[in-house]
Amino acid sequence: MPAPQESVDAFVERARAALPNERITSYKIRHYGSREIGDAIIALVKSGEKTGTFSLAAEFEGQAESAPALGDHYVVTAFDGTPALLLRITAVELVPFVGISHEHVQVEGPKARSVAVWRKIHWDYWGALLRARGSEPSEDMPVIFQRFELLFPKS
Repeated sequence: MPAPQESVDAFVERARAALPNERITSYKIRHYGSREIGDAIIALVKSGEKTGTFSLAAEFEGQAESAPALGDHYVVTAFDGTPALLLRITAVELVPFVGISHEHVQVEGPKARSVAVWRKIHWDYWGALLRARGSEPSEDMPVIFQRFELLFPKS
């Protein structure tokens, strides 16, 4: 019989106990794509190979959740909702899609550290998202670049 899934609240309580000097007063929850993509990204973050991420600013328009900001805490969950990571945002920059540079993409996993590869992945993904909402991607669409620190669990 599988072990019961830990709740996000219980996970955050374990993180607070393990990090007594980290002031975790609130947190946001996020997951990455499909089960396969999410599992790969969680593994890259845990290994220290992925130290940042990108969000399309349009994803936050008209939403209750605010865009990522410096100091935000995020619980990253697996595809099934199981909490996997606690991150703190350490840098945020709003950049047009076309302005994403070599330096920005170095926070990605090894296979996405080329600007050309990064652009292809994100143009396709965000383009589909925008088209589903009735708009089109553009070279100047705002992207939220974020660096983060893995706080919990530490390997």
